[in-house]
Amino acid sequence: WLSNALFFALFINGNACPFSDSGNEVPCDKNHRHVRGRRLASLSEDAATRERLASIIAEQKRSLQAHPDCITTETYENLRISLDGMASGILDVGDRGHFLGGIVRLAAHDFMDFHKDAAELSEESGGSDGCVDFTSPANAGLDDIWCDDDAACPFKALYDDVYVNIMSRADFWVAGATAVIENAAPTPINLPFLWGRKDAASCTNSPGRLPEPSGCDAVESAFIDRMGLSWTDAVALMGAHTLGRGASEFSGHPGSWVDTPEQSIVFDKRFYREILNRPWKPRTLQNVPDEDWVWGGRNRDVMMLNTDICLRFNIDDGVDCCTNTAFDCRDPELQNIPCSDASTVRPSAFDAVGEFASGRAENNDAFFAAYRTAWKAATELGYSSLHELVDTCEDTDSPSSSPTALCEDFESFRDRRGRTRDCNW
Repeated sequence: WLSNALFFALFINGNACPFSDSGNEVPCDKNHRHVRGRRLASLSEDAATRERLASIIAEQKRSLQAHPDCITTETYENLRISLDGMASGILDVGDRGHFLGGIVRLAAHDFMDFHKDAAELSEESGGSDGCVDFTSPANAGLDDIWCDDDAACPFKALYDDVYVNIMSRADFWVAGATAVIENAAPTPINLPFLWGRKDAASCTNSPGRLPEPSGCDAVESAFIDRMGLSWTDAVALMGAHTLGRGASEFSGHPGSWVDTPEQSIVFDKRFYREILNRPWKPRTLQNVPDEDWVWGGRNRDVMMLNTDICLRFNIDDGVDCCTNTAFDCRDPELQNIPCSDASTVRPSAFDAVGEFASGRAENNDAFFAAYRTAWKAATELGYSSLHELVDTCEDTDSPSSSPTALCEDFESFRDRRGRTRDCNW
């Protein structure tokens, strides 16, 4: 899921990011040429879709109770059900994939800027802090998920209308992505979610830490060197590429990582099986700085990025080759030039791809176990005292307040359903 950053950025908007220090115009160069209209067209153009999503938000607003400094299992479960309903309400499969993948990418782009040595560099540490620079080409497409248009960006509308007084923006992004993955998984994945993240007002160092889709040097710099994760963690996190797709008019890299639109809304191990089983060959695109990889005929509409292929194959030197010459590479020059494997240069990554892809197609156990570990590590970087979800926020061990205790008048207050009340109520 990447464009100019590792988790595929799909569209760039020239408006200033509400959580960044940058308000400059988008540069007019080849790296910023993909300035187009919104990609989730049915959310803003189809009245029936808008009504379905708005009704979900309204129902949550009526029923959910806000508790300061406490998040319950029920609150998270309500969020998961709401996002599942929203996804089901988007009938266009392509838009549904963009919606699901975009939420996961938003959380990922937030945590991918973590730098374990930031203090020594006198920089902000980054991580899951509710801050991304939407003007950066590394984050292109994320403003299709997080914007102030309620119809076009129902995920943000859900936060603004329901969850803003319940959890931080950083927690909401992680909780939303966790819920999306759990909903899209064909079998239970049971991802962990702890809360207590703090929102940052700015993240000036963030864009420079997000990796380009050039190859595994970029993967290593971000995930291993700065975030402190392992190669197995990195390979597992890359498996979320199974959700969503890229398009030439937005990112410059057209195609999905799996071979049908229906598969692009399922979170499973197919990404790894595609890497291993297809005869991928490099494709050079006009006005796009980094090549990508394709297989099959011209209308196949699939692709992989250098940062995907390099996990299993040694393409560091940029030599043109075909990843699986046992099949038709659709290029007579490459048919007899197999790509070298990465078993000697990145043995842990090489082994992880093979392990996650192995077994029956419906058996995701190895991938899901690794993803749980990697997701917990990545989303909790920089925090040492996050909190577990609780069954109830009522403190039954503490005595009730005395009715004769000091009473103070307030102009307004929130009732048990989160509604604002005043003295006229």
